[in-house]
Amino acid sequence: MTGRFIAATALKDVRRQLADPVGLLIWMGLPLAIGGLIVLVTAGGEGSPRGRLLVADEDESLLSGLVGGAAAQGPMAELFDVTPVDPDEGRRIMDAGDASALVVLPAGLQDAVLGKGTAEIRLVTNPAQRILPGMVEEALEIAVELAFYGERLLGEPARRILDGPPDDGSFFSDDAVAELTIAINTRLRELGDTLSPPLLTVELVDPPDADETDAPPGAVDLGMLFLPGMIFLSILFTAQGMSGDVWNEKRLGTLRRAAAAPPPMAAVLAGKLLAGGAVVGAVAVVGVALGMVVLDLSPLHAPLAVLWITFAGAVMLSYFVLLQLLASGQQAGGMLSNLVLFPIVMLGGSFFPFEAMPEWMAAVGRRTPNGLALVRLKEIVAGQPDPGGLLAAALAIGLPAAAAFALSVRRLRGGFLVS
Repeated sequence: MTGRFIAATALKDVRRQLADPVGLLIWMGLPLAIGGLIVLVTAGGEGSPRGRLLVADEDESLLSGLVGGAAAQGPMAELFDVTPVDPDEGRRIMDAGDASALVVLPAGLQDAVLGKGTAEIRLVTNPAQRILPGMVEEALEIAVELAFYGERLLGEPARRILDGPPDDGSFFSDDAVAELTIAINTRLRELGDTLSPPLLTVELVDPPDADETDAPPGAVDLGMLFLPGMIFLSILFTAQGMSGDVWNEKRLGTLRRAAAAPPPMAAVLAGKLLAGGAVVGAVAVVGVALGMVVLDLSPLHAPLAVLWITFAGAVMLSYFVLLQLLASGQQAGGMLSNLVLFPIVMLGGSFFPFEAMPEWMAAVGRRTPNGLALVRLKEIVAGQPDPGGLLAAALAIGLPAAAAFALSVRRLRGGFLVS
């Protein structure tokens, strides 16, 4: 009979929560709202930023063509869509804010690089952007340095090559090619003590596969880093909101009638915790489903994640119910639960992940009830659940919750109904 009474009490509480759909939708919609912000922050899973680079070649020489080709096909092409334009068109595009930067290669650039004059490369950047235009500026500064030292080292043979074959011929003679090769080789040999041995050794290695990395649990992309904390933020607010229902039932007289009924008060409180677990479970389903849709959370880990979140939510509800029952009134109970809620939210990794906290603060936060549960949830969503760690965390937060339940029952039997 007690089991049926607990189920009836839980069903009654769930129905009462459904009678307030606005509050219920706020609790269940919190993961969706914050998850949407995560998607915006992570640009929907996109990688590095990408911009548009305009190149206006007024010189139309071999060297300026090489510069434009290097921008379109080299490392810059991984970050920019390089578009050749004339200077006037480039300025119109920049004025409209439709590009990150405009580079104007002036007439006479090749001659200036070869020591036959001066030239000024013009750079126009988009003031609404900072990172990408700064990268273009850094690349141009490096190119200028390379041109300066390249001309000092190999200026004479480079001038002969860029001037082309003598007498308007199509090819250099064999003797001219040999002479140029010997000149370049001689110059490099003279610099042998400077260029060799190199001061830096560069080793190219293939990146490890994703499944071979030894990243710690929870060290995933930005979305997966924040999602567990956001779900716990939702269940903490849900638990804190539902805990105040004991004051509503006292005001309505249902608690006094339940105290006079044959089932013990423990059954009444157990029904409330069961109803809270059902609501938290619904919130967990929403949050985990969001992770599966937008953050590629594996469906294999979803049931365990929902189960763990539901258990942790019921635990937190038992703590908040005790705080409400210890307060002198409904307003005092709300203030007391809020005074506890916000510090554990801040410390427990819901607002900021532990990875972004100072080490001492993260160490404290991982020992809070929600912090203990959050660490294990991150392991679950990362596909690395530790059965021993889950059991230890369940006991660490569950045993105090059982004690809180016993104290709450004693308070219900004692002064709460008559206060």
